[in-house]
Amino acid sequence: MGIIGTIFIVLQSGQAMCAPAVTASIKPVHSLVAGVMAGVGTPKLLVAGAASEHDYALRPSQAKTLSQADLIFWVGPQLETFLIRPLASLAPSAGQIALSSSAGVRLLPVRNADTLQAPPDAAENPQDMHIWLDPDNAMAMVRAIAQTLQARDPANAAAYVKNATALEVRLLASKNLIRARLAASPPPPYMVFHDAYQYFEARFGLRPAAIISLDPEHPPGAGRVQALRKRIIDAKVACVFAEPQFSPRLVHTLTEGTSAQAAALDPLGAELPEGGDMYFFLLDKLVNALTGCKVENQG
Repeated sequence: MGIIGTIFIVLQSGQAMCAPAVTASIKPVHSLVAGVMAGVGTPKLLVAGAASEHDYALRPSQAKTLSQADLIFWVGPQLETFLIRPLASLAPSAGQIALSSSAGVRLLPVRNADTLQAPPDAAENPQDMHIWLDPDNAMAMVRAIAQTLQARDPANAAAYVKNATALEVRLLASKNLIRARLAASPPPPYMVFHDAYQYFEARFGLRPAAIISLDPEHPPGAGRVQALRKRIIDAKVACVFAEPQFSPRLVHTLTEGTSAQAAALDPLGAELPEGGDMYFFLLDKLVNALTGCKVENQG
């Protein structure tokens, strides 16, 4: 190998060594971080597969990943509650970036499962932390990620800026395409397993017929199930959406004997490959599920 080639490899290796060790909590956050870091480094992902961010338990290898991280991106303590203690004990010196606190991120209060409205004292109520399903919030998150990486790794600042700018352009195009697709094929009445989609619905003018449960860890009682079955019939609900992170048994119970079909809607992208494109595949899959429900229910 020539001298020039050797110098190039050394320079490239030096740049890679400069990249901070970055960890992201869940797939959508990891995807945005990976997009900003493209060509510089690869972030590590904590919660993969069909695991739920609500009740996750870290494995020893993941605890090690946290302890070795320079930067950790997560939504925040209201969502990934499992990370609160490990972050304090395993990564006290790492930069811990709660993206729900990023400038430009719009927060919405948790809704009432029956009225689908924020309570009157919404200002004092918990905030809905599924912030990533609004592409505008994703843009704000990308800006925060890029600013954090630039400050930590100024040698690669130009790459982070370039990647973040390209991501924002892509997010805007994706938002416009989703709006056009939903306008061309409006979803029929649908019911969701838990209120993970408020940000997506608010951005694109959608509204579920009902929410099965605000807390996916606590299934509704018998009275609530009967009320939901009545709602399915009265509202002519076409699809009741389960989630890969939870058993579909309750959804099948609700749809049994009705014209509604059980389907799947996934706010985390459990079955999607991780990486910089994953976030866009996630949004596309949501739109496909919502509009596909209408197609499948046409008689």
